[in-house]
Amino acid sequence: MKFIVQTDNLSMIKEAAGSDCDGLRFGPEFCEWKIPSLSELEKAYELASEGGKDFTYVTPRVSEGSLKKIRENLDFLNGKGKIEIVINDLGVLNILGSYPELRPHLGRELVYAPARCPWLSMGSRELGRNPLLISWKIRMRNVEKLYSQTSLNYAPTIRFFKGYGVQGIDVDWIDRCFPYYVFLVKNGLNLSVYLHMVPVTLTRKCHTARFLGERAPESCTKPCDTRAFLLKHEGGLEFFLHGNVVFRPVQPTQGDTRRLVKSGVTEFVVAMNPIMKISSQQKIDELIRRMR
Repeated sequence: MKFIVQTDNLSMIKEAAGSDCDGLRFGPEFCEWKIPSLSELEKAYELASEGGKDFTYVTPRVSEGSLKKIRENLDFLNGKGKIEIVINDLGVLNILGSYPELRPHLGRELVYAPARCPWLSMGSRELGRNPLLISWKIRMRNVEKLYSQTSLNYAPTIRFFKGYGVQGIDVDWIDRCFPYYVFLVKNGLNLSVYLHMVPVTLTRKCHTARFLGERAPESCTKPCDTRAFLLKHEGGLEFFLHGNVVFRPVQPTQGDTRRLVKSGVTEFVVAMNPIMKISSQQKIDELIRRMR
């Protein structure tokens, strides 16, 4: 199995490059205002190469104004050989057709999973307490089955994305989804599973920036590099606000990792962020040893 470290922070990629991970992902998954400049991308690629790590460039959903910067970065990477590009925007996926050396990999914003909804588990628990609702329990199981599949658990959708050269996709660590990942593997997709954090919702305008008084996105001081906020719900659920995304924390286990490997999953993604406090080479190595 492979462990890939993901970060959009140049100082953190220095830590990751010296760790026991198998590869590095660089770039923002969700925020277009954190798209790296060409010089930052060049430095990240250099650090990965010096550390002997595979390099992947991560791109978010973008507006028209960010495409110029992305094109500059793709121009650079296209001259470096076969490099994987994580795509979270259909427009960027279309642009990638002009870069024969770059391989598109679908990000989580293009791989939808209804089971990210945190209220599904709460509804299941409530039904379980009422023995009179047998028919509703059966119906709920059918709903859970539907919610547990991704948008790619449908062969025509897979054919559509494969037509763009997609061979790999990103998915979440959601237990109830694991059985349905087998279908994706059997249809020739390489799965990368994120550890720890499941995105519940995201916004175009960043709540973190608003809370901390950032005046304009183009001059944002990037407080999300070091800060995240715990959100408590009266139903007993806990979430984290990080940048423009609300996450639900999950705890991966070594046993589940091995179960996924048996299903054909070979790659796991470790995101460096202030929520999990994974910010050093030592922390990365400890996590990889624990999960292997």
